[in-house]
Amino acid sequence: MASVSDPSTALRSEALDAFLDHVDALFNTEDETQEWPDRQAAAAQQLASRALEPEDLDQLRRLYRLWSMAGQPAQALAAVQQHQARLLQELTADAQRDAAVTMAMLQADAAEDVPDLPPEQYRAVIAQAMAAVDQAGDLGDPDRAWRHLAHHAHQAQALDLQEQITRKQHHYKSQQADRAHLRAWDDAMLATRLGRIEAARGNSAAARDLGHYALQKLQRAEAGQDIDTDDWLLLGEDIIALAPDALAQHSELTLASLPSTASPAAWRDTRAQLARLAAGSLHQQGALDAAISKGQEGRFALVRDSDDRSSALLIDWLVQAARLPEAAHMCFESTLHSRPGSREAACRQALAHLGEPGGAPYWALTLMAAAQDEDLAEFLPADMDAEQAFAHYSALVQQQSLNHPMWRLLQGNHLFEQQDYAQALPLLETLAERPQYANGELAYRLFVCRARVAGLASALQSPYIRCDSGSWCYAMGVQLDDDEELMKAIGGEGDELPADWPYDELLRWIKHYYETGQARFEHWFATGQGSYKDGNLHDYSMLCNNLAIKYRYNDENYDGALALHAKGIATSPFAEHYNGIVSTHIDSDNYAQLIGAAEQLWHYSQDNGYSRHSPCDYFPKVAYALYQQDRNVENSIWLERLDEWWSQLDEDEQRSERYDYLRSLLNQLDYYSATHGAEVLPRLQALLPELEQRQNPYLLRRAGDAMQTSGTDQQALQIYQQALACAPADDAAEREKLQTTIDKLHAQLITAAPGAGDRPWWKFW
Repeated sequence: MASVSDPSTALRSEALDAFLDHVDALFNTEDETQEWPDRQAAAAQQLASRALEPEDLDQLRRLYRLWSMAGQPAQALAAVQQHQARLLQELTADAQRDAAVTMAMLQADAAEDVPDLPPEQYRAVIAQAMAAVDQAGDLGDPDRAWRHLAHHAHQAQALDLQEQITRKQHHYKSQQADRAHLRAWDDAMLATRLGRIEAARGNSAAARDLGHYALQKLQRAEAGQDIDTDDWLLLGEDIIALAPDALAQHSELTLASLPSTASPAAWRDTRAQLARLAAGSLHQQGALDAAISKGQEGRFALVRDSDDRSSALLIDWLVQAARLPEAAHMCFESTLHSRPGSREAACRQALAHLGEPGGAPYWALTLMAAAQDEDLAEFLPADMDAEQAFAHYSALVQQQSLNHPMWRLLQGNHLFEQQDYAQALPLLETLAERPQYANGELAYRLFVCRARVAGLASALQSPYIRCDSGSWCYAMGVQLDDDEELMKAIGGEGDELPADWPYDELLRWIKHYYETGQARFEHWFATGQGSYKDGNLHDYSMLCNNLAIKYRYNDENYDGALALHAKGIATSPFAEHYNGIVSTHIDSDNYAQLIGAAEQLWHYSQDNGYSRHSPCDYFPKVAYALYQQDRNVENSIWLERLDEWWSQLDEDEQRSERYDYLRSLLNQLDYYSATHGAEVLPRLQALLPELEQRQNPYLLRRAGDAMQTSGTDQQALQIYQQALACAPADDAAEREKLQTTIDKLHAQLITAAPGAGDRPWWKFW
C-alpha cells in the first residue's frame, strides 16, 4: 500500500485536512518579516506539490479558498471543475442541487479573477451557474444567487445573460407571496434593469421607453403597494438616465409622494436629492454650466451620504468647464475639511494643475492641507514625509500669494498640533476673516488656544467664534459641553474640575452654538441656501435634543424643550427625544401628559432598540400619574412591562440592575395597592426575605408603604421599624421620615385597638 508520504499518493480525509492546515498556517504566521507575496508563493508551491482528493464539499471549499488566497484563481477554478462531478453523485437529490449551486458560484467567482480568461469560458461558467440555480428552485436563497450572477454577467459584458438573469430574478420575486405589496416596485426595477441593457446595446429608443414604463409603474401603483419617497429617489437616477425627458415629471411625482405631515427638513432633503439627479441628467446631455448650477443646489451633506461624491463630481465638472478658480477653491475646502470622496478627487486635480496660474494658490493650499491628513499620504511626494511635504507646499503658497489667509490658517493649525499655542493663536484667528472655513474642529482649537494663552475666563469673555454651518455649530457645542475633555485640552490636571470652573459662562457659549446651529439648519430647510454642512438632518435632530436638555435642566424652559424634541422627532427620530419628553413632563410635574409620553418611549424602545433605556427611571412616575388620574387599573400593564424588561436582561445585567428594579417595583406596587391590595400582597410577601437581607432603608420603607396601603398595618409597622434600625446615623432625613411614619402609624393602631382593658396588639407576652 502506498504511503501518504509518497508524493504520488493523493491525500484524502484526515491526511488532507492536516495538509490543508499546514498550508493555512503559512498565511497566519506571526512572522511579520515575511511579505504577503512570499506567503502566497509558498502556499502555491505546497498545494501544487501533492495530488489532493477532497472527500466532501467542505474539504473542496478549503482547497478552493487556499488556492484563491495563494493568488491562483485558475487553480481554484480547476479544483472545483475536477472534483465536482464525483462529490455531487454521492449526495441526496436536494443536497445535490444545493451543492451544485455552491460549486457553480465558486467557479464564477474564480473565473472573474483569472487574468485573460477567454470571454467564452467566463460566459460558460456563468451559464452553468444559471442552470444550477434554475435546477435548485426554491432551495437556499435564489434571490441572492441571481443577484450574484447578475454581477458576473455584468463583469463579463454578456448582455444576453444579463437579460436572462434579470427576467429570472423578477419571475422568482413575482412568485413570492410575501412580496405582493412590492409588485409595482419589482416591475419598475425590472424595467430600469432592462433599460440599462438596451442602452448598452445602443437601443436608445427602447431604453427611453423602458424608463418611462418604470415611471408609470410607480405612478400607477395600486392601493396597497408599498411605494414611498425613498423608492422614487432610489429609482430616479436610472429612470432619468434612461429617459432624460422624464426629469420634470419624476421630480413632481417624487415631491407629491411626500406625506402631508412631512417636516420642512424632509422637503428640503428631498429637493436636494432631486437637484443632484437633475444635475447628472444635464451633464449627460452636455449642458455643463447648467449641470454645475443645479449640482450646487444639491451639494449638501445629507444623512444618506457615506462620502462627498457630489462635490467630487462638481470639481470634475468645473475643471471640464475650465472654471479653474472655482474648482481650486472647492478642492481646498474638501481637503481642509477632510471629506471622504471629494478630498481624494481634490488632491488629484491639485496635482494635475499645481503649476497653472488659474486657481493659484488654492492648488498648493489643497496639497498643504493634505499633508495634515494622514489618510491622504498617497498624494504627497514619494521622497517626502508629511512634515517635509507641508513645508514644501507652504513655500510654494508663499511664492504665489504671500501670507495668504488660508496659509495663515494652516500654519496656525500646524503650530497647534505642535503645542505652540502662543504662535498658533494669531494665525488661527484668521477664522474671523473667513468663517466659511471654521469647521467644528478648527473653531474648537481656536477657543483652546485662547484659553491656553490668556486663561479660560478670558476666552469666555472673547467674541464668539463664528461657524457658518449647522453641523459645525453643533460640533462646537458638543465639545464645549464636555467639561472633563475641555479641562484637559486647556492644560488642566487631575480628575476633578477646579472649584471655580465657569459653568454658567460655558453654558452661555454652549447654548449660543446650539441655538445658532439650529437657526442655520432651519434657514436651509426654509430656503435651500446655506453651507455644505447644513444638510445633515440627524445632526440637526441631535442638536435639538442637546439644546432641549439645556432648556429643561438649566432654564426650566419646559415648553421650549418640548418644542425642540418635537422638531427632532419630525426630522430624524431617535429614542433620546422620547426619553427627553418623558423627563420634561416629570420635571414640570405634568402628570396628565406623562402617561402618553411614557407609552411612546416604551413602544419606540421596544420597536427600535434603545441601549440606554431605563424603565426604572420613569415607571414609578407613571404609576403615580395613573394613580392621580384615576387610571390605577392600568398600573397592571406597567408592572407587566417592568417584568418583561427584567426578563430580557442577562444575569450580569440583572445583578447590576437589581436595586433599581426593586426600587421601581416597590413604588409601582405601592400605587397599585391603593385599589388592588389583594393582588399586591402576595408579591410583597415574596419580596420580604430579600429586602430584609439587603437591609436597605429606602427599599424597606417603600415596602412598608405598599403594605400599609394594602391594609396590612401591623406588618407595615414592623417593616418600618426594620428600616429605621438599618438607616445610617448620618442620614437624618431618612431617619426622620421613618420615625414620623412609625409614630403616625403607631398612633393609628392604638386608636383602632380593642378596649382599654384589652392587651395591646404589640404585647405578645
